[in-house]
Amino acid sequence: MTKSQKRYFSLLPTGILICSELIRTYIRPIYGLKKFGMISEILGWLPNFLAPLGFITIGIPIVILIEDISSKQITKRQSVLLLIALTVVGLLGFIGHEVTQKETGLFYDVNDIYATCIGILFGSLLFYWTIIRAKKNNTSIVQD
Repeated sequence: MTKSQKRYFSLLPTGILICSELIRTYIRPIYGLKKFGMISEILGWLPNFLAPLGFITIGIPIVILIEDISSKQITKRQSVLLLIALTVVGLLGFIGHEVTQKETGLFYDVNDIYATCIGILFGSLLFYWTIIRAKKNNTSIVQD
């Protein structure tokens, strides 16, 4: 992975999570009204897609930083275990939050759970393609 790729993948989770919060805090209150139709519908579930996607992609810079800082290479097995741990914690945490938010003024929505699962899936695929697949091909993640 080149330095520019490492920089991109290290900043990716931050960008995703900032976009999710901007949508939730600033864009959705304005354009989330029913009069905006499909835009309102998309803005309803988009933060539920982006937050788990950002959470799973946090594993990518973790692997890059560990391999950059230390002389140890993270094995394919360790990468798979990290992905499984992030996936389980993400699914339990985000779906648990969606189900238990009844008293917060927000409401339970099945579309939000679907968006969460798809966000976890996309994040897992991105992690797989950038980290695990590179290790499968016996190429180092960290190259100068």
